[in-house]
Amino acid sequence: MKRGETLLGLLLLALVLAGLFWARARGGTGAAGTGEGLPDLSRADAVADLGAVRLRLAVTPRPLTAFAAHRWEVTAEAGGAPVPLAAGRISFAMRMPMGDHDYSLEPTPDGGGAAEVVLPRCASGERRWIATVEATVAGELHRARFRFDLEPPAPTP
Repeated sequence: MKRGETLLGLLLLALVLAGLFWARARGGTGAAGTGEGLPDLSRADAVADLGAVRLRLAVTPRPLTAFAAHRWEVTAEAGGAPVPLAAGRISFAMRMPMGDHDYSLEPTPDGGGAAEVVLPRCASGERRWIATVEATVAGELHRARFRFDLEPPAPTP
């Protein structure tokens, strides 16, 4: 009986570990994951191709630094021409909970959207963030994810 219980326990442990591995590989429920394979914003603006629509995410100033205000601008194009965004949002997450960082994009004169954002530094030293952009373009909701590494704040003299 003891041997059967041990085998059952090991099987259950293997299933739990496999589930955790699978969840991490997919980025986890509600978690940002590592962002590998996503467009990288760490050093330059980035584009996500979503079939007929391309979303461009631009950030100023650089480098992207913790506790500093940055302007995040989203524009869209379809068929190589700019198209307006509607109901745009941008949110930011890490693998660990960092609070609510969800912003509405305010319309810009070029038809895009922008938000002023200040992100905190993670106490663990983790620097990888995931930005998720959602916007309606030509009546369809589009979603894109981008990754970036946030630099620590500059030391004060």
